[in-house]
Formats: sequence, structure tokens, C-alpha cells
Amino acid sequence: MLREAIDATIKKPGQRYLRYLGLDVLFGTSRTKEILSVNPTVPPVREEATAVHIHVFDYDAQTMDEYSFDTVDACFPFHQSNRISWINVDGLRKTDVEAICNHYQVHPLLIEDILSLNQRPKMDEVEGVLFCLLNMLYFNNSTGTVEQEQISIVLGKDFVISFQEDATRDVFTPLRERLRMANSKMRQRSADYLCYGMLDLIVDNYFLVIEKLGERIEDLEEQVIRGNNNRSLARISSLRAVSSSRATGSARCAA
Repeated sequence: MLREAIDATIKKPGQRYLRYLGLDVLFGTSRTKEILSVNPTVPPVREEATAVHIHVFDYDAQTMDEYSFDTVDACFPFHQSNRISWINVDGLRKTDVEAICNHYQVHPLLIEDILSLNQRPKMDEVEGVLFCLLNMLYFNNSTGTVEQEQISIVLGKDFVISFQEDATRDVFTPLRERLRMANSKMRQRSADYLCYGMLDLIVDNYFLVIEKLGERIEDLEEQVIRGNNNRSLARISSLRAVSSSRATGSARCAA
């Protein structure tokens, strides 16, 4: 009897947790179904843009010319303009990206990165060309969500080519305004300074998005306080207490 009681005590906890190992429980959630529906061996396919818009700033310290085109062939002469050229391509199509990159001697591996989807931010240098891939972040005020757009920047000798997915928005308006000013520092510097200015604006905009999120959080806190929701207030106080205690403990460990 004693042996049977011990076996029953051992088996009961195991039986209680075995029900969580069923396939319908492990793989029945909507998130898991979404993950399993993606075949990791098949690369995601980018939907090609219906139209391509190209904006070019061709400049030096004394003069600046601004152009707009609908075909990539029109950008080819700027490779030998003896000035600095910023070629911004809005809308990605495989044939167009390959054409302009081949003309500006961009490595095929970088072309694959430009046409890729859901890449992590990266920077690489191949055959004298510097490649940067980042995400531009936007805060949608109507939905209260953060949206992202993948951008690729190619820096070569006296040229910068940027590839954007969305033709309706970016964060480079201040940069364009500086290029239109004859005495601006941007006009006096080389192409690498232009690339630096673009990266700087992308990162600065991250903080604007964070500020927007902070404002939303503050609004939620005010709603909780005005609504006199004691339970939510208690949870917030508890989380703050836990966070502060962990921070104090970490500081003591560091000391």
C-alpha cells in the first residue's frame, strides 16, 4: 500500500503537466500558426512598385542642380559629373535596382541586400563601396502605432544612392533644405558627409518616435488616475517597486 501511494504521488504531478505537452496545445495558438506558416527555406518575395520616382541633387560648393526622373537611365550621366550626386530612388523594382547598381559598380551581393525584406540593420564595405541598411521609423498619430520602412544607402566616390520603399514620406527634408543653401556646411563637404547626415537624421527620428510613445504612456497614466482605478494603480506601484528594488540590487552588485 505504501509503495502504491508513493507511485501515485509521483505520477500525479507528471500527469498534471503532461496535458500541456499535447500538440494541439503547443501548436494551436494563432501566433504559432503564423510562424509555422512561413517556410524558412523560401526567401520572402518583395512586391515590386508600380512606379519609380527618382530625385537627384548634383552639387558642389558653388552650384547645385536638382532633377526629377521616372527612369533610372537618366541617372547614369551623374556618375561622371565631377560633382557630388545624391540619387534617391523611391519605389523598388528588381530591374531598375540592378540597372543603376551595375552602372555605379555596386556588388551583386549588395543588390540582393537592397531587394531583401525584413533585414536587420547592417553596414558593410565591398570593393570600395560602403553599404548601410536601416529602418526608418514613423509614428502614426491616427492609429497610435510605430511603422517602419527599410532604406538602403550606398556610398561611393562622389555619389550616394538611397533606395526607399515609400515615396510619400521620409526624414530627409532638413537635409534637402541644407543642400539648397549655397553656404551650408553640407555643400562644402564630400559625399561621406552627406551619408553621415542621412544616418544622423534617421537615428534622430528614432527619438521623436520614442517621445511620441512617451506622451501616449503619460496620457494612459492620467486616464488611470482620473478613473480612480485602484487595482491598476496598485499594479503600477508594485511594478515600480520591483523595478527600483532590482535597480538598487544591481547597483549594489556593481559596487
